[in-house]
Amino acid sequence: MKQTKYICFFLLSLFGLEFCRYPIAKQDILESDTLFLESTNPKTKECNEEGIRFTKTIQLDSAAATWDNCILSNPNEVAVHLNRLRFYYLLDEYEILKQKVTRESPSRSSVTYQTILKELDLRLRIEEKVILLDALSRVKGWELYAYEELANYYLQVGNFPFAEGYFNQILEVVPFHENALYGMADIQVHKGNWYSLLNYAKSLEVSAKKNKDYHFYFLKGNYELGRYELALKWAESASPNEKSEIHFLELWRDTLLVLKDNPKWDSLLPYYRKAKEKGYSVPESVFFPTLSKEGKDVRKAVRTGRS
Repeated sequence: MKQTKYICFFLLSLFGLEFCRYPIAKQDILESDTLFLESTNPKTKECNEEGIRFTKTIQLDSAAATWDNCILSNPNEVAVHLNRLRFYYLLDEYEILKQKVTRESPSRSSVTYQTILKELDLRLRIEEKVILLDALSRVKGWELYAYEELANYYLQVGNFPFAEGYFNQILEVVPFHENALYGMADIQVHKGNWYSLLNYAKSLEVSAKKNKDYHFYFLKGNYELGRYELALKWAESASPNEKSEIHFLELWRDTLLVLKDNPKWDSLLPYYRKAKEKGYSVPESVFFPTLSKEGKDVRKAVRTGRS
């Protein structure tokens, strides 16, 4: 152990602090990474290649300065921005990158940054996009866009506390923000907060302009709270598009199973067939349990569990 310390001290005195600054694991990652991009722009080709070379040879301070200078003199070169982001991502130095983006303060209408975000999507560099969005959330004009993108990402990966936090930040600024309300309603379904779900559904009923498919939330909340007659009314008043969604159909069916001894499926059949056209593969005799002898036991179980 002492010998290793002496060697590192000797190397520090020869080459400066940066040589022993990162563990070997980081060196291996930097040296082997294949996602640094070449620049075809004659103005940035040289400095971009220099930044890559410094990065690969673990001359980290020189690499950081080169990326910054290259962007300073060529602020619209997407490849260089992506490479600088990659550099800090591989080093796990997210805050340094965020501070740089905040200081540079790109305009919300910046074509360069819009292209950067699209490129990160196309190249499936999603974690890097999250880091950049977090940085942009601190830049005036980008806040709501960044919050919504981050909220949707965390909702998609099942990190509901983070998603809820970002949706709430949106709703603090725009209380009836349609997409944020849908996101919060989805989170309440996952968490089983039925009263909260109904509150968000009521807000959507007032504010929804682009997407009118909020009836499922009323159906779900009232069903789970045992308000079956009210749930059924919301099911029947939904749009044809919403009725043909399989999760909606299943809950509509279950509501009827609870309410009626021998439910009629005529109102559901057209939407079930639409779902089948979209690829749903469960046979009709299975989906509608009272159509088969075995299904009667399912109906009894549902009614017993909900009575």
